[in-house]
Amino acid sequence: MSRPPVTVVVPVHGGLDDVRRCLESVARHHPTTSTPFGLLVIDDASPGPEVRALLEAFARDAGGLPVEVLCNERNLGFVATCNRGFAHAPGDVVLLNSDTVVTAGWLDRLASAAAGPMVATVTPLTNSGSICTLPAGVVAAFDLAGPRPRIDECAAFVAEHSLARRPEVITGVGFCMYVTRAALDAVGYFDAERFGAGYGEEVDFCLRASAAGFRHLVEDSTYVHHRGAVSFGSRRAELLARSSELIHRRHPGFRAANRRERAEDPLRVSFAALELALEPRRPGRPHVLQVLHARPGEIGGTQNHFTRLVDALLEETDVSVLQPAETPGQDFLLTTIWDTGRGAPTRREHLIPARCDDGGAIDDPGAESALRTVLDMFEFDAVHIQNIFRHSLAPLKVLAGFPGPVSCSVRDLYLACPHHWLLYRNTQSCGIPEDLSYCATCLPETRGLDLTYLERFRRTVADRLGTVDHWVFASQSAADFLARVYELPPGRVEVIEHGAIIDTQRPTRVVDESLVLDEPLRVAHVGIGWSKKGLPAVNALADAFAGTGVEFHHFGELREAVSEHLHVHGRYDNDVLPELLDRAGIQVVLLPGPFVETFGHVLTEALAAGRPVIGSRWGALGERIRRLGVGWTVDPEDVDGMRALVERLDRCRLEVLRATRRAVEAELPPVEATAPRYAALYRGDGSPSRRARGAGGGSDVDEEAERLRRELRAMAVAYRQLQLEVAARGAAPGGARGGPAAPPWRRLRRSVARRGLRGTAVAAVRRASSVMRAGRSHVAREGVASAVRRAAGRARRAWRGRGGDPATRASSP
Repeated sequence: MSRPPVTVVVPVHGGLDDVRRCLESVARHHPTTSTPFGLLVIDDASPGPEVRALLEAFARDAGGLPVEVLCNERNLGFVATCNRGFAHAPGDVVLLNSDTVVTAGWLDRLASAAAGPMVATVTPLTNSGSICTLPAGVVAAFDLAGPRPRIDECAAFVAEHSLARRPEVITGVGFCMYVTRAALDAVGYFDAERFGAGYGEEVDFCLRASAAGFRHLVEDSTYVHHRGAVSFGSRRAELLARSSELIHRRHPGFRAANRRERAEDPLRVSFAALELALEPRRPGRPHVLQVLHARPGEIGGTQNHFTRLVDALLEETDVSVLQPAETPGQDFLLTTIWDTGRGAPTRREHLIPARCDDGGAIDDPGAESALRTVLDMFEFDAVHIQNIFRHSLAPLKVLAGFPGPVSCSVRDLYLACPHHWLLYRNTQSCGIPEDLSYCATCLPETRGLDLTYLERFRRTVADRLGTVDHWVFASQSAADFLARVYELPPGRVEVIEHGAIIDTQRPTRVVDESLVLDEPLRVAHVGIGWSKKGLPAVNALADAFAGTGVEFHHFGELREAVSEHLHVHGRYDNDVLPELLDRAGIQVVLLPGPFVETFGHVLTEALAAGRPVIGSRWGALGERIRRLGVGWTVDPEDVDGMRALVERLDRCRLEVLRATRRAVEAELPPVEATAPRYAALYRGDGSPSRRARGAGGGSDVDEEAERLRRELRAMAVAYRQLQLEVAARGAAPGGARGGPAAPPWRRLRRSVARRGLRGTAVAAVRRASSVMRAGRSHVAREGVASAVRRAAGRARRAWRGRGGDPATRASSP
């Protein structure tokens, strides 16, 4: 037996213009609606004859839409009028406020959601409707709160970009609420005796239905416009308070449940997907994933260089940055920096829960999971590992199947040794010894690791060298150091000097000969003051030259004790270092650290200040000083040799003058000048042939993979927002009792982390196919979609809240 048509019930009491817009919108979309329905308009004794005349005229000329008009002889109120509509309708009912405007496909989608098991109510999204209210960004984008809202455009946007999750909520919202006949028959109509004045009636009904086992859904791919809050005027606050108290007395657990629902927000992911869709990437621009080791807010040479490089790359490339987050437990943060064609690049943050082991795992499962999740969230044309530290070696494993170019910058020598400073027992440069007995002594003391770990670590790196298409070094010496451990294919080695991270476009410095020749010799140690950067040698020199007229100065943070004879200037900003050296009368910069530099940003800063440099003879400092002829190289462990050199320079100031002139003349291209070379790597210029993109499944799998990708992306955004809100309240998700639940998408994320999106979809195909008969391909395709939906459904159910508040749920009559 066929089901009776749906009855759309519109209670009316005045509001002529609102009523006209509402009825016209229902009639306009009737021809394209496949769900059989009729329109029942009930005039609740509107003041004046205008409304009744409008309704009679509309009923006569509704263009094929079945319309029935009922008129209350006296004003019964909104609740009683709704009950009259329930009683008059033969089947399911949609309660539609007279100040709403419906949109294309609205009833078909509501009816589809209502056909699910034990559904009592379904509510669409709107611009003014409690929990169903769209995010402020979407409201603003379509001017939904303005005088000319772009209603149909918004509806099309929501339908296109919705995740169609249909989240479960505590109660429906009465501005536009689909009510099933099964629920009406089971629990009765609205309670007109207690809620006759309006507000709270649908909350009470929904809670009664929930007690009978029914569910309430939000149809998150449907938008219905609602002008809202226009009926009761100054009485609205009074009625809300009254209904809230009534609800509390009848349903004592409701307020606590409502607080939970507000905290967890079952629509959080749905809304995050819509917010993301507001700012899509501009078509045609390459998208590069940058893998960084530093947490947000950390500063250093790598971070400063990376920031300048990304700013330069944004001219032609969209960038997303994956880095460890500030949150406890070593989660990851993905920052998308995209050109949306609306001026400045759009930045968004997405927290990627990972719970990494920060204890030195060779392949950290959390880091692997985070990277796989990110690769499935977005399409990337290239990946650049800026620094693999804190990511373990997982990126070299995960990216083995990535179809685009993969670059890896060797900014330190972590890949050669987990103790990447290459300092034997933190004091002497080891130079990557062939005799591993040194490592057997050093690693337990400095990193808590043993020789077995080092050997396994290096075997793993060696096995995965082929993952990287371009090994990028800032100096040839850095490439030579890594080549002591691994055999790098020459065609995959790129030497790209970092460039200057400070402003080099300053007036040409004129050499002050009197400062160099006539003033006391002043030597500056620049950078972090600790053993790794040679502070013990600087302290020894300061003591040795005390009282001689030769001065030693330090610029930068101090982490160890200093000599009383060392002039300390404190922290400095890179861009003002030249001025600080001028003010202190410095003639020479000293960089005696035993740590092997792969480039040396401080050397560049010293040359930008026009100062020659005394630097370590090995590593990038020695290479660059010798090539440019801008100073002297020393053995950082030979303090006596450094002392003899300083004595010689104090006597032979013409030697200092010659080196100063060469330092002033040194060419120091900025970071921006190197950007074209990186862009060429991302395009794949000169790359070895890459693996073909994974064998594709059918269109059903691709469609489900895309939907899952969008859902994962929205979940990451929503969870990031949730963690920020929880942090503001001083609690951690899943922590103290009563706090928000653990990440709601754990099962889905774990599946995707293990297999990737395609793997997850293929697994769903296999599960579905196991129950299908041979030859029933059309059923198999439906099984794929169903199986994947069930997998996502497990994550959705974790988000379902229990609670609500009549003050925010009740609609205006």
